[in-house]
Amino acid sequence: MDTKAGETVSIWMQSAPSADAPTPLAEDLQADVCISVRTSAGPTVRANHIVVATNTPVTDIVSIHTKQPPYTSYVIGARVPSGAVTKALYWDTADPYHYVRLQRFSSALGIDYDILIVGGEDHKTGQADDGRQRHAALENWTRLHFPMIEKIEFRWSGQVMEPVDGLAFIGRDPVGPDNVYIATGDSGMGMTHGTIAGMLITDLILGRPNPWAELYDPSRKTLRSLLEYAKENINVAQQYVSDLTTTGDVKSVDEVAPGQGAIMGWGPSKVAIYRDEDGRVHRHSALCRHLGCIVQWNSLENTWDCPCHGSRYDRYGEVINGPANRGLKRVEE
Repeated sequence: MDTKAGETVSIWMQSAPSADAPTPLAEDLQADVCISVRTSAGPTVRANHIVVATNTPVTDIVSIHTKQPPYTSYVIGARVPSGAVTKALYWDTADPYHYVRLQRFSSALGIDYDILIVGGEDHKTGQADDGRQRHAALENWTRLHFPMIEKIEFRWSGQVMEPVDGLAFIGRDPVGPDNVYIATGDSGMGMTHGTIAGMLITDLILGRPNPWAELYDPSRKTLRSLLEYAKENINVAQQYVSDLTTTGDVKSVDEVAPGQGAIMGWGPSKVAIYRDEDGRVHRHSALCRHLGCIVQWNSLENTWDCPCHGSRYDRYGEVINGPANRGLKRVEE
């Protein structure tokens, strides 16, 4: 598919709705005067400008991923009487901190109430599998500070990319040609950064000055973030060392219960084993398709999560979150 001269294309990733009808993913980008993007479904998209707006770039192997570690954050939605909590932005100074928002509801029966949305208890993605305990800790914290809670209506978790200096990366890809742009490092503020990205990248493409260009420049370097940068990348290095020195979660497929997953050693390699509710076993290489870190089972979300750079896969190995843009390799029995 060829776009019109001067047209801009955004690359996006979505989870595959099923193994039989996967959503096409951008697999490869070739840049010249005109940029070509090859998709997993076969067609190639060509445009004069490409915006990689995939939460975390799928076209960059290393550069940006060393500057924005992935964190999993936990959230609950608690019902409170309408008007019992003043609508405001709440947070504390813990590390990781807790954040609170308020959403007003009105039911079809005419019953008005509010949902107190409380999040926190974060950890590096793929480096903990205790989501239910974290939800419980979050509920305890919430009930302590907001005793008017009636009941917990919702529980969920999500992943955020945390830039080491606290600001998003929006602008030209630092390792790509001048007509490739990225928007990433949302740190839980995707609506704000999405709006900024639309304005800022439009100006860059049209050659107009923008007062935020330097502030959000993806190639920026700040001395104040050097310590955080070093800490996060030492953590990644430790994950690779752990991959070499650990044998896995189980020694036999028989140890994996229905609806659960585990990592099993298999010769010099490791295999991600998932047994579905019908007892069928699904085997995939445990190597993340980004940079080869060993994925870990997330029993709360039933996903395989990479503890290095945050790629995530569903229970059947299909990619649902970059920077990987391909599913885990299937392993024959």
